[in-house]
Amino acid sequence: MRESGEYPAARSSGQWSVPWDGSPPEAPEAPAKTRRGRRWLIVLVAVVVLVAGVATGQLVRPVPEPTIELAIASSHAFPGQAPRLPWPSAGQSAVYVDGLGSMGASGGSAPTPTASVAKVMTAYVYLRDHPLKAGEPGPVLTVSPEAAAQIPMRRKREESLLGVTAYQKLTQRKALEALLIISANDVAHELARWDSGDEQAFVAKMNAAAAQLGMTATHYTDPSGYDSGTVSTAADQVKLLKAAMGLPEFAEIVNNRTYVPDGAGQVREGGNFLLGQYGIVGGKTGYTDAAGGNFVFVARKTVQGVETLIVGAVMGQRSPSAAGAVSAAGRLVAAAEGALTAVTLAKKGARVARVDDGLGGTTPLHAAAPVTVVGWPGLTVQVGVEGEPPHRGAAGEQVGTVTAGAGTVPLRLGQVLDEPSYLKRLIRLG
Repeated sequence: MRESGEYPAARSSGQWSVPWDGSPPEAPEAPAKTRRGRRWLIVLVAVVVLVAGVATGQLVRPVPEPTIELAIASSHAFPGQAPRLPWPSAGQSAVYVDGLGSMGASGGSAPTPTASVAKVMTAYVYLRDHPLKAGEPGPVLTVSPEAAAQIPMRRKREESLLGVTAYQKLTQRKALEALLIISANDVAHELARWDSGDEQAFVAKMNAAAAQLGMTATHYTDPSGYDSGTVSTAADQVKLLKAAMGLPEFAEIVNNRTYVPDGAGQVREGGNFLLGQYGIVGGKTGYTDAAGGNFVFVARKTVQGVETLIVGAVMGQRSPSAAGAVSAAGRLVAAAEGALTAVTLAKKGARVARVDDGLGGTTPLHAAAPVTVVGWPGLTVQVGVEGEPPHRGAAGEQVGTVTAGAGTVPLRLGQVLDEPSYLKRLIRLG
């Protein structure tokens, strides 16, 4: 017997065989050229997989949100010197043009008694929490015995009154008309009770609203303004009246010259005798011995097709009534409107902006109407664009607006808006 792994010596092809150790015979080594080819094939496959992955990632990534860019000058400066308005020699005044800013002020900024101008805030707070639909009377409210019991005292103080009686019924609209047109103090205090249960809780709401509107020099102590502790400034009252005019029902009520009660009551004239003149569409008068004559007002003026809103206040006029303040306001409005001028920056259909798709592509935007800017000498007006354009849109579709001061013009696509091409998505770097 031979031990495993051993073979007798033998000759094969003239050579002696070597002993076998039990391992399988080794395969012959591949040539170097074949090995290099295999390595390159692996690298190529890896590169293809990597490129495919990157390309897929680029294509599935969300495209950037498109934006609107202005294609015309971003501002316009009106040449000349700023207008000099006929400011009253006493008290304080301010004139503001919506969308453009302050046209000027006079008399400093010390808080002064508001008198019945305070009722603008009373109406603003009440309507904010109890809105009225256009033309509707609103809920019917019942006058409290407390309000009726105060009438003799209020008459003795010569307050302006509706003259309410206990358990009298008033619609919300008629109550607000009495408040704002004939300046009824008795209704002001009753509105406060209807809203909050007691006057001081309502006054707290008035002061909170003033803070929200940025009326930093204003403090209310009563809802009618009879108390001389209720103080404000002309600039603050402009802020308030601008906000109040944003309530359609407020704007509707203050555009009435007379108070017409329900039923067979007497028609009564309001104190705003400028209503309908100089474009004035609303206002509120006020007078007490401590305050003097006060008047806040709103006027609309169309300048070269652009409607402007002029808001102003005249306070502390030393006259026996509010008439002096109203007359002073008339002079200010006339001068302010006379100073307004306009320039057309782009004609209808002109390319004034573009949509940027974020990957180098742009689509023109054309003005749907002339882009006209209103201002006055010495004023620089900013021009800008607003809107969130879609990724796709048809030619002529409205996409955003261009705003030039008080004027706003829709923008329309000058051609089809589409998303970035696959090539742009593939080669983007960001």
